Amino acid sequence: MNPYIVGLLVALLASIILLKPNNVKKRGLPVTVGGEPGYAVRNYRFTSPVESLWEGISTLAELFEQSCKRFEHRPLFGTRKLIARETEVRQDGRSFEKLHLGNYEWVNYGDAFKAVCSFASGLVQVGHKNNERVAIFSDTRAEWFIALQGCFRQNVTVVTIYTSLGEEALFVTL
Repeated sequence: MNPYIVGLLVALLASIILLKPNNVKKRGLPVTVGGEPGYAVRNYRFTSPVESLWEGISTLAELFEQSCKRFEHRPLFGTRKLIARETEVRQDGRSFEKLHLGNYEWVNYGDAFKAVCSFASGLVQVGHKNNERVAIFSDTRAEWFIALQGCFRQNVTVVTIYTSLGEEALFVTL
């Protein structure tokens, strides 16, 4: 018998014998997502929802609100304004963009919480309801986080479309 055929048969038999069946227990908890069945996946070591340091806090929106109340005057977001862009060409022909940025401007927890509440209120004003979906097409930045937390406050599911993927990703997603 041809040694190649023998090798192929041995590999095939070994993979059939050694592979585990697909009926392995799923580590997610059954949930309903947008009216369809799904799973909430968490770290396999935790069989129940993760608890926070504060009593009675069970959602990300509650956790953010409690943090904002506790650390109201502490800085949360630091942003820097773009002063200038400069393209530098190396000797090997590769070019890279150099950014000149200003000093950090800080937003504290209290002001961020006000912005989150305003965004959440705006969602309601434009007609969004609980358990709907919202797509955020943005770079990861302070405004993105404020929009995310505003959606959490209204129990709106967030679909993030990163600008680094280009406009083509936006049209494929829709």
